[in-house]
Amino acid sequence: LTSYGRLLLADVTAADERGGDDPLGLRADTESGDPTSTVRALDALLPAPVDHFLVQADLTVVVPGPPDPALAAELEVVAEHESAGGASVHRVTPASVRRALDAGYSADDLHALFRRRSRTPVPQGLTYLVDDVARKHGGLRVGSAGAYVRSDDEALLTEVLADRRLEPLALRRLAPTVLSTPYQVGRMLMVLRDAGYAPVPEDASGSAVLARPKTRRAPARVPVTTRTVDPLTTSKLAMPRLLGVVEQIRRGDAAARAARRAPAMVRGGVGRTGPAPVPSHSDALAVLQQAIRDRARVWVGYVDAHGATASRLVRPVSMGAGYLRAEDDRTEMLHTFALHRITAAVLED
Repeated sequence: LTSYGRLLLADVTAADERGGDDPLGLRADTESGDPTSTVRALDALLPAPVDHFLVQADLTVVVPGPPDPALAAELEVVAEHESAGGASVHRVTPASVRRALDAGYSADDLHALFRRRSRTPVPQGLTYLVDDVARKHGGLRVGSAGAYVRSDDEALLTEVLADRRLEPLALRRLAPTVLSTPYQVGRMLMVLRDAGYAPVPEDASGSAVLARPKTRRAPARVPVTTRTVDPLTTSKLAMPRLLGVVEQIRRGDAAARAARRAPAMVRGGVGRTGPAPVPSHSDALAVLQQAIRDRARVWVGYVDAHGATASRLVRPVSMGAGYLRAEDDRTEMLHTFALHRITAAVLED
């Protein structure tokens, strides 16, 4: 028995104690003490649920009574509720039809539902609406992909798709010249190269992303205990090369001194492992984008492959495909930074 029913019975019982009459005819049931008889008495006073509706020409659906659970569930999907009361009113709209199609209904299912539930002829306008929305439904498909590989050579992509060594990539053909994989770019490049292919990464604009190999500013020094010098066989460096080595050393020393002058926000935990307290990553990306537009130099704080933090004064060139490419004016080298490893960015004063 619902709370409303208990209140109703309480009111009737109180009226009986006051010597009132029994307008609902429940006195005998309450005196008998049988709950089922009370429920039967209330059922006789409440309207019975209905399993049908009336479809109007303006695409409104009128339910002449409380809908049964199955009908209520169907109306919640295929129509918009407009008003409640003794007879509730719903309306079929393009959005409600689209919601029903998203829930798994087909156009034939909706036509059958309205024919089965409606006690009035289904308007032709409703039939046209369902067919029109169903014809457009699914014209666009949305999905997720980790990376893609494309080539103007369709035969090459067909070979890649059929290569059993690349099955771990779960490649899928999106177009004659495009394959996709749920994995990230780094893994795709590694697997393709291990299989003997020569892929090149590209950024969002379609430009190739190339990184120059890192070079030492001077050859590695030989330990003193193993170094042997023979004055008769030792060759002298040519003067131009000697001057070039000296210039590289000076530039390296200048870069080291500049790193010590880096702002505290960027320098943070240089020399320590683990993340340093820095501003939000989105702020750093905004600074880098501004620096690319203005061709300005910027201090970049980042975490290297060993987990240590470092900083460098560079001039950003481009940003895309998860990487920042920047020039170091002191060493005349092009550096590539993974965006997820950048911890801070501050414009040079």
